[in-house]
Amino acid sequence: MCVSADDDSMESDILPYWTDPLIPEFRVTVLDCQPVGKAFEVRIRENVIRPEGGGQAGDRGELRIGKKSVPFTDTVMREQGIAVVTQEPVSGRTEAALVVNMDWRRAMMRNHSAEHLFVGTLRKHKPQLQPGYIWIDGKHGIVELTGASVAVEDILRAESEVQHLVALDIPVTTEIVDSSRLDASVRVREGVTSKHDRLRIVKIGESDSSACSGTHVLKSGDIGLFKVVDYKLTDSSVRLEFVAGEPASELVSSVFNAALTRKYEYPYEFDQLGAVLDKSKTAWNERNELLDTVERLVVERPVVEVAGKIAFVHEYLPAFDTNRMKRLVKKMHMTGASIVLLMSPGEKSNFIVVTNDINDSAESIVGDLIRQMGGKGGGSNDVYTGGFLGVRNPLELYDRLVIGLKQRLGTL
Repeated sequence: MCVSADDDSMESDILPYWTDPLIPEFRVTVLDCQPVGKAFEVRIRENVIRPEGGGQAGDRGELRIGKKSVPFTDTVMREQGIAVVTQEPVSGRTEAALVVNMDWRRAMMRNHSAEHLFVGTLRKHKPQLQPGYIWIDGKHGIVELTGASVAVEDILRAESEVQHLVALDIPVTTEIVDSSRLDASVRVREGVTSKHDRLRIVKIGESDSSACSGTHVLKSGDIGLFKVVDYKLTDSSVRLEFVAGEPASELVSSVFNAALTRKYEYPYEFDQLGAVLDKSKTAWNERNELLDTVERLVVERPVVEVAGKIAFVHEYLPAFDTNRMKRLVKKMHMTGASIVLLMSPGEKSNFIVVTNDINDSAESIVGDLIRQMGGKGGGSNDVYTGGFLGVRNPLELYDRLVIGLKQRLGTL
């Protein structure tokens, strides 16, 4: 995968972050500063840091001018040259020290190089796959491949193979070549060779060879742990999210520890974890079937009370979330002057109030009562939604709310 091969910054000039991406500081000349929205683009003369482009985020860091330090959160390439994005203006025509945020840079190097290995490995098994959307930054990587169906087993096999290549600590090398002399082993995005006479080729041993202008680790071992964290499959594409290095280690550790701490609460062996999750899925499906049954009963056989001249339906619905309550109330057939109160209990208890054929708005009917009881809410003329935080006894809260609302309806 070439993260940056379609980036217009692909040049024959050798850039410092190509040959030595670990240089942390440069002397630069600030040329000018232009406001862009709420931020500022500070243009510098020297092309020494990696701008955003081709699916990869730009470098971050700070400009040190005298005793003043101005952070920048992105680097961009404009027609006039390279610029860093700051939240405060910087005087033009001045010398500065540009300090690269190396934590961000190293994280991008790990994620970017891992993406090369991962996509290259997947395509060895599924050569029909072609690169689509891609995004690499210092937090994670996202890549979409189209042209073939991919199974979960394919993803996990590729992940395992990448981890093996990481353990081999393979050197990463680069060279500049004429685009007309590329061989079939080099992966290049469509149209890149027609845009550039010379291309930078990044090789990770014999495992991957791609045209790319981004930053990379020096050896595959620098990637550290590689982990796929999410995937979405269709009949002819796959979209993957992954992390590398310390974030991957922290994620794997937290998931393992979550399983470990529950091992003695709900006894099981680790090799039984898949079966435990399958049983959990069955329980979840049964839960949803039960909620569907409750929903159907509320719609078909509502319990209606009369408060003053108003028909009043109220239900206490454990395990219902706000979206399910909204769907439920839309199915209810409200006729004449009527009001519905639904409440989902918990430490955070949510509610929805819907009125029909009542002159007063839902907010004017129930808003003061909710606020007096410590809750918050809002809505339109006939719908009022909200919740209560830190609820110790949600059933008691619900009973108080029903009694208070009945009293209010009796005055209408």
